[in-house]
Amino acid sequence: MSIVSSPQRPSSNRSPPGASPAIRPTTLEFRCAACATLLDFANAPTIPPNATLDESFVLLAPELASREKRERSIALAASSDARATLRDTQFGDSFVVLSRRRASDEGVDIKASTLSRIFDIASDLSDVDHPMCETCANAALSEVRKRTAEAERECEAYEETLERLREAEAGIDARVTSAENGITHAMADLELAEREAEETIRLLEAELEATRQARSKLAKKAAALNEAEQTYWHEFHAFKKNLNAHLEKRESILARIDQAQTHIARLEKTNVFNDAFHIWTDGAFGTINGFRLGRLPNTVVEWDEINAAFGLACLLLHSMARICKFTFTQYTLQPLGSFPKVRDDKGNVYELFGPTLIISSYKYDKAIVGFLTCLSELAEFMRARDIRQQVNPPFELPYPISGDKVDGKKMSFTFNSDENWTYALKLALTDLKLMLAWLSHKD
Repeated sequence: MSIVSSPQRPSSNRSPPGASPAIRPTTLEFRCAACATLLDFANAPTIPPNATLDESFVLLAPELASREKRERSIALAASSDARATLRDTQFGDSFVVLSRRRASDEGVDIKASTLSRIFDIASDLSDVDHPMCETCANAALSEVRKRTAEAERECEAYEETLERLREAEAGIDARVTSAENGITHAMADLELAEREAEETIRLLEAELEATRQARSKLAKKAAALNEAEQTYWHEFHAFKKNLNAHLEKRESILARIDQAQTHIARLEKTNVFNDAFHIWTDGAFGTINGFRLGRLPNTVVEWDEINAAFGLACLLLHSMARICKFTFTQYTLQPLGSFPKVRDDKGNVYELFGPTLIISSYKYDKAIVGFLTCLSELAEFMRARDIRQQVNPPFELPYPISGDKVDGKKMSFTFNSDENWTYALKLALTDLKLMLAWLSHKD
């Protein structure tokens, strides 16, 4: 933008003296911002020197106004009658306030400054620079009208589209209304289902609480059962330990019992008396445990051996009577090893061991008679027992005893031959052996 300010030049015709000089219009020159054509504002109203600008202002179009109005206002502002046109144009509420100051000789400069500010503001509010010549303004106005037509067509298209959208929105509203109605019914059903679900939840919560209480009770019972189980297992293991100890002890006792039974069975098959008192023969002698009883002329047997044999025979007869729980009536045997004795019912004691003399031999004979009497009484007891038990045939001595004789053979020592005495002793030992066999069989 160029501003040209031409000073006032006097004309060739001078004014009469004393007359005030006439105010000549000031010439303002601007160039078109588009084509650089010189714009003449010679016909612009001149500001008197003493004139006052009361808050001079320029109204501007609002930013939301159409492009056409903005361009039109700028074009009109650039014309020679800019002030009148701006005064008649409606721009809205936007305006530029100019400072209040008095007009002076510098009025042209003020007007130029004002126009310059107007053009700057117009340039800021539009897409083109100002000022513009009429041709460029018309061209810009045509462009603005063209753009305005395009904008109007776009607006019509927008309005048609908006109408279609409104119709579609109405259909959508109908569908939404229908959907809302369906949703309402669905909401009612959901509310009913919700109430039913709440009731079910309440019942389930009550059931859950009851279940929790039952579970708590069961947990306490389970804890008690676990404690009882632990106690049971402790007692069980202790009992198992004791049982194993008892079983081991029992097995040991059973083994000892088996051994004892085996030993008893072996002992039952063993005749103790036969082992303890073995009666046998040695030629013409009867023997007991190997000791000979008797004497012969050609075989001398010491009295110690005879006494030992009589001691064993006396001990055997006494032991059998004790086992049979039998008590002798006439005589009592006193087995004293190799010095046995016999006592009668009157208390007289007779020695059954030798050697004997002719003077004292009758006592020896009394002892032999007492021994034979005891042997005969025990044999009679055995026979009577068999008879009571109906044993057939009952027990009977193979060699009967009568007084001092065995099977008719005299057993007394006085006035008897050695052969006869030895033989009688042998028969007496045979009877004693058979009595021992009977006792072993009964027991």
